[in-house]
Amino acid sequence: MILKVTALCVAVAMICSAIRVQRPELATAISLSAGLAALALVGGTLAGAQDWLQALKKLLASEGDLTQTVVKGAGIAIVSELGAQLCADAGESALAGRVTLASRVAMLGLCGPMLNELAGLLEASLF
Repeated sequence: MILKVTALCVAVAMICSAIRVQRPELATAISLSAGLAALALVGGTLAGAQDWLQALKKLLASEGDLTQTVVKGAGIAIVSELGAQLCADAGESALAGRVTLASRVAMLGLCGPMLNELAGLLEASLF
């Protein structure tokens, strides 16, 4: 599957580089379409990941909040990376940077409660 995605993206990159000189808007549209096609190819893998996450959740049943936080973090990382790459492909590198910054702030906010709990555990064990 990764070979298909790689081959698709490399082929489209070559086509876009040839077209971009005369029709930059068409090259951008083709690039974005290829990105969506690559995501569709990867979509089947997500079902396997969902099964794995459900099994992990059962193993960590007492730590449900931790599992939920990890899944949210993974979701933030995937969505923000996709958004940043789409912005960069459209030639908006400044917006791509803002998406990346926003995802880092969101991750920090997500990890705040875990850091507080960890600090409490360390404090309790030291005293």
